[in-house]
Amino acid sequence: MICAGTLALAACGSSEPNPPSGVDCSAVAPTTLAVGAFTVLDASQTACVRIPAAGAQETEHLYVALATEGRETTSGITAPYDLKGGNGLTASIAAPGGGFLDRVPPAAESFHDRLRARERSLSEHPAATAHPRISALVVPTPPVIGSKRTFDVCATTTCDSFVQSQATAKVVGQRVAIFLDDSVPSGGYTQADLDQVGALFDSHLYPIDTTAFGRESDLDSNGVVIVLLSQRVNELSPNCNSTNSVILGYFFGLDLLPTQTHSNDGEVFYGVVPGSATPGCTLSKTFAEENLPPVFIHEFQHMISFNQHVVIRQQQSEDVWLNEGLSHFAEELGGRQIPDNLCQPAFATCGSQFIGDNLNDAFMYLEDPEANFLIEPSSSGGTLEERGANWLFVRWLADHFAASQPLGTELTRALVQTSLVGSANVAAVTGEDFSTLVSEWQMANYLDNLPGFTPASDRLQYSSFDFHGLFLANFQNGAFSKPYPLTPDSTRTGNYSHSGVLRGGSGKFLRIIQPAGAAEASFVLSVPGGGTPVSSSVKPRIAIVRVR
Repeated sequence: MICAGTLALAACGSSEPNPPSGVDCSAVAPTTLAVGAFTVLDASQTACVRIPAAGAQETEHLYVALATEGRETTSGITAPYDLKGGNGLTASIAAPGGGFLDRVPPAAESFHDRLRARERSLSEHPAATAHPRISALVVPTPPVIGSKRTFDVCATTTCDSFVQSQATAKVVGQRVAIFLDDSVPSGGYTQADLDQVGALFDSHLYPIDTTAFGRESDLDSNGVVIVLLSQRVNELSPNCNSTNSVILGYFFGLDLLPTQTHSNDGEVFYGVVPGSATPGCTLSKTFAEENLPPVFIHEFQHMISFNQHVVIRQQQSEDVWLNEGLSHFAEELGGRQIPDNLCQPAFATCGSQFIGDNLNDAFMYLEDPEANFLIEPSSSGGTLEERGANWLFVRWLADHFAASQPLGTELTRALVQTSLVGSANVAAVTGEDFSTLVSEWQMANYLDNLPGFTPASDRLQYSSFDFHGLFLANFQNGAFSKPYPLTPDSTRTGNYSHSGVLRGGSGKFLRIIQPAGAAEASFVLSVPGGGTPVSSSVKPRIAIVRVR
């Protein structure tokens, strides 16, 4: 498929490299592209790519090999591969080996992904999703300030056991009621602190999320979303001082399934409190206050999504990767839309408070896309790299398939208010083939505002961020370890050899640099050892763009 520019099919040259046995490059015409143009090839059908001779000037192509199957599976979509290329395959460039990296997910991310997996399991059983219907004639009755209530709260990070929390309503606003555990450590939130975050939810967090994603349910007919702030949440991270990972808050779809044991029978999400709930985890008041608003806007998206998919439409909950991408996108919307004077004084802007972690996660993903998933396994403990990929993809979709820029809320509403999930959801909303979308997105991850490069299609850019400029500025101020995280392998001779594993939505980047007068080169993507193309079951694609 030609996605931009032109592709000319020339006659086969006479000086061809020797590809792995079983893959015939002689039957493949050279891929001739104008500068800025690109193409996406089905690598299960076209394993060999021939790059024309360079001519009078040095040329450069970006080659991306990736798996684009969008199904969420228990273990994730993977495919081992070899990538070899050059004029004679006699020289190889040292590159990181393939195989799975031993990455231990932070406890907080692992907890959240387990909740999403539990929600999927609950949503797949019809009896679990049955709930009493609330009459439109019922007048919502919010709780009263000072009233007490007992909640069931997850006692473990697998949420397979629960502990009770008795709490008192401290704030009751138009859209939110904040309950504070009666046994919180001393020196915690003041009434003024709680009033401030309650007002922020009513005036900004609630309208931002409901505009971008849709409405929450009101199963308990109280007209508000309940937030429980409790040391029981802190206890889920008993050793945060040593692990540097803390569960700041969560939503669990069980609460919207009143027929289930331990359901709190309504719209509830949970947050930490300052202090030392356990000897090994101490949270300062400043840290807790800074993180509450981003947690609220993130978890509220999960609540809305569960309502739209499961409660209203009686279908499966959203795939983890897209669900998390949308919640991180909600954080970005907070950073863009909340006035800076309402954010914590430690941050110069609300963008820093709400978007900073997303940028850090994106940097971590782009440092090594091959080692990380976009479509993470349902069994994944969750990694910051995966969250970075999830956010980046939703951000890129909003840039190109939403009329309102940079907010993209009509796109995000369509993605949430549907019975479809995952890649099928994305394809339906955009009207585009998912494999093509992922291929274009991956090219954009390297080419966005690349100095000296002008793309033939804006799909190879982000319109909302200048990531090259942004990462460079943060590198210069010491926040990041290098000017731009994504550093492809490269070769000026055309000779290259690498073995690795393609993971769902991700892949390997290679700069093919040919000096002036260099001969034609061929690159073959095959199963390990050569012989046959990568299996069509992972929908392998080769994306190629002429950079110069």
